[in-house]
Amino acid sequence: ELAKVVYTKQVESGEGTKIELEERLCSTILTLGEVSIENENYSQAVEDIQLCIKKVKSLPKDSRIIAEAHYQLGVAQGFHSKFDEAVESLNSAISIIKERTKNIKSSKKSPSKDEKIEITELEALIPEIEEKIADTKDMKKEAEAKTKEGANGITSSSTEGGSKNVSSISVKRKVEDDDSKNKKFVSDKEKTAAAS
Repeated sequence: ELAKVVYTKQVESGEGTKIELEERLCSTILTLGEVSIENENYSQAVEDIQLCIKKVKSLPKDSRIIAEAHYQLGVAQGFHSKFDEAVESLNSAISIIKERTKNIKSSKKSPSKDEKIEITELEALIPEIEEKIADTKDMKKEAEAKTKEGANGITSSSTEGGSKNVSSISVKRKVEDDDSKNKKFVSDKEKTAAAS
């Protein structure tokens, strides 16, 4: 939180290079969002990560941190049961990664060793994100099925037995037989004898 405040003030005052400061600010806010996800505070995570995406106006559109922010936003939205928005955010992450890969490949005739490594890393991320999209769609189907089951369970149980007035429902009481009373009495005597 403190780093977020410091970087926000630096960005607003214009200290240092704006791009670098915005990247640090976004990274800090993104980390706060990840912490909120781990703490299962999904609404806060969504709010933080959306703020991060809004703050990085001057970064290149194909920046990896923007792609990561969209991915984390999709994860948070999925856990927050906003499945359609989650799929949209995850697809945004994929399109940013594809654009970055295309830009690196087209910028020079032969990419450097570091750029080749980055291209390999980025291309490996796409199937993982696509798998996360499939998981999110499955989570949506499961949630819809549970909602239908819950609605069916409520309506079927209330109509099966008919409605009864609460005062007409009998209360079952446990009947104690003489043996249980005698056992309790004997155990009480043993406790007092042992205490003496």
